Amino acid sequence: MTLRRFVICLALTMLAAACGGGGDCLCDVEERLPLPKEGYVTLADNVFSIDGERWFPKMMNYKADMSFVDGTLQVVPANFYTGDNLREHFDTMASWGFDAVRICLNAIEPRDDTAAMFAATRRAVMQADSAGLRVMLLLPPPFKGYWRDYDAGLMRRLADLPTLWAYDLMNEPLYFDTRSRSKQEVVREVCQWRDMVRTNAPHQLFTIGLAEPLEVFHWDPSLLPVDFVEIHTYHPLRVQAEMWWYSHYCGKPWMVGETSLPADGDSVSYEEQLDFMFWTYRYAKINGAIGYGWWAFQDCVGWGNFEARYTGLRDSAGQSKPATELFKHWFCLGVGLDEDDWLPVNYYNMLAYENLAVTGRIVDQDGQQVEGAVIRGWNNDWSVGVNTFSADDGSFRLVSNDVCVHFEVSAPGCSRAKFNYKPHYPKDIELSEREREYHGIPILGWGDSFCILPRHGDKRFDAAGAAFCDMGEVKLKRLR
Repeated sequence: MTLRRFVICLALTMLAAACGGGGDCLCDVEERLPLPKEGYVTLADNVFSIDGERWFPKMMNYKADMSFVDGTLQVVPANFYTGDNLREHFDTMASWGFDAVRICLNAIEPRDDTAAMFAATRRAVMQADSAGLRVMLLLPPPFKGYWRDYDAGLMRRLADLPTLWAYDLMNEPLYFDTRSRSKQEVVREVCQWRDMVRTNAPHQLFTIGLAEPLEVFHWDPSLLPVDFVEIHTYHPLRVQAEMWWYSHYCGKPWMVGETSLPADGDSVSYEEQLDFMFWTYRYAKINGAIGYGWWAFQDCVGWGNFEARYTGLRDSAGQSKPATELFKHWFCLGVGLDEDDWLPVNYYNMLAYENLAVTGRIVDQDGQQVEGAVIRGWNNDWSVGVNTFSADDGSFRLVSNDVCVHFEVSAPGCSRAKFNYKPHYPKDIELSEREREYHGIPILGWGDSFCILPRHGDKRFDAAGAAFCDMGEVKLKRLR
């Protein structure tokens, strides 16, 4: 055996030993924080700050692409936005009261001339800066060689721009990472991403945009080596529950990266969109969020479903909606709000199901209760999925309108369990609304009221289930 091969084999053996031989090796989440520097955004004591002054980013999400304009490659607005002047759009955001923008460049195409791509991105960041906006850049995830090299090269060339506040290197892996991987595999890859940011952009922050608590099955926020967690939450019946869960169990600073209530001024009024913005902003602050982001700049009528088309703060003709007045005139609240972060009444039964319930208890390898576990149940043909969470004693009650037989369970910092379980209910039980799921519920909530803030004592969400079955204990392994 050559010396080179011996050294490689020895290194692999040591790595396997350090990981316990079972692939449990995790990198240190808190290791190698960004180097503070004058003018850059820093993160300490669970708040963003700039040169010692606390900063609560009010962030607009903005879709962009790259195209040649007068022979020069430029970052350009999404083709469904009204107008093609990037600076004009940034000025509009600033006039609404936003002080940050998440420029979404994750869908750009590879090009041979990466230097031109870097220059175009730099110009876009500087345009945002001149409009008074700090920038978060959403880039293509560096899974493969081209994008890994591209992201690293871009970071090196933009490292001297203090207005570039953070890099987001993966948008909603729950939906866009199709590979089924263990938490340990995901964490080891994200460790490489974190080290890439630290090496090439030593003063900028690093995050990943997570779609909902179900991310815990693979992209566990408590294990990911990111500086802060950026959550995306939309449906009025889920927003509060998801904010509450992240605030208590993600284990690190978090912000709302995306939220919105789609409003077309007809089936959903612009006033309802404004109310949604006010209450979600307020609830985020009550729960300790360190920033708030809105999706998106302008409606994209003609693309996607209703929820995708009408989330903008400008309509398809480029006219501002009333919610834009909120940031400008009302959002002068402090960094946090001194109010109780009370548990939403629909936290354990978000859709007010009432037919059936499966109960049980989540425990670790030592038999100790696991709090904050996510329990997902599916009906027999996988057409309806329902969620709940374990309480502080590890117990849970998953209420549904159809019989759940497929289950998946995980918790922050714990392994994942996936299994089938056939509960035994009375054969003659009547099941109403068996197909009720998120997408079948009116966007404003359940029933005849706007449920953005369901009040205490709302019995619709307290249903125990007409029949229930106890599956007993579900064991998870703690990974830390």
